[in-house]
Amino acid sequence: MLQRRHAAGALVRLIAGVYIGTGDWDRLDTVGRHLARARAVAPRLRPGSVFSHISAALIHGWPLVGDAPDLVHVTDPAIPSIQHRAGCIRHPINGIPRNDGRTFEGVAVTCTLDTAVDVIRTCAPHVAATAVDAAVRQGALCPAELGQALPSRPARGSVRAETVLAALDARHESVGESFAAVRFVQLDLPPCEPQVEFRHPDGSVDRVDFWIPSLGIVVEFDGRQKYVDTSMLDGRDPADVLWAEKRREDRLRVHPMVRTVIRVTWWHLVELDRLRALFRAHGVRV
Repeated sequence: MLQRRHAAGALVRLIAGVYIGTGDWDRLDTVGRHLARARAVAPRLRPGSVFSHISAALIHGWPLVGDAPDLVHVTDPAIPSIQHRAGCIRHPINGIPRNDGRTFEGVAVTCTLDTAVDVIRTCAPHVAATAVDAAVRQGALCPAELGQALPSRPARGSVRAETVLAALDARHESVGESFAAVRFVQLDLPPCEPQVEFRHPDGSVDRVDFWIPSLGIVVEFDGRQKYVDTSMLDGRDPADVLWAEKRREDRLRVHPMVRTVIRVTWWHLVELDRLRALFRAHGVRV
């Protein structure tokens, strides 16, 4: 019966013998689909196995830049080498995987520290930084403790680890700011401070996303969400929010410490060359 419904397009097969309704599947984003696959494989995992790597990060609720992978990541102490089978990538480990009490469909999940280490070692730096920065922002992860757990030079993966660590800051207030921060590190921009306040002669205060003091540059992450999300609009008309942003930027531009204001969008962050070109257009050599 299930195979006939699958052949007719009414079901999507997650793994052999496990299906989901096509309508339900179509309503899921890639993270939801990854977690659906994790639910499907959970009953078939060996005792002692844990969800790990990017799968654990998604279960912890950390954000993901880009699409979630199809294969679920699991750490299995019973295998001698990495294996790809039954919808999973199974990773070996010496010893027992650490767990901080979290489970998913009855299967343990690696602790936040080990999850962060695994993600940094296996994901692109911008993907790892945006995910791990969320844990830092939530207070679930200490950057200093993470730094001690990561490889240091000249060990393999140390440069990637340094890039991610340099971008982490609990003061980042959104995924967009985390994404921007790691891109700034990748461009080798001078040190920048998040959430800096500028005071004006009239007593007003403007807080900016990033301040690069050595260049006199304010950088704002300009996400579309602030103009369309009702929770962020707080009852205001989008046009009024846009006008307020313009007046705010005008105040910042005339501040004696500010040379210019650069507005960065998600579109710039997705491709590093776009962000590089934006800074060059403002006279910043990167």
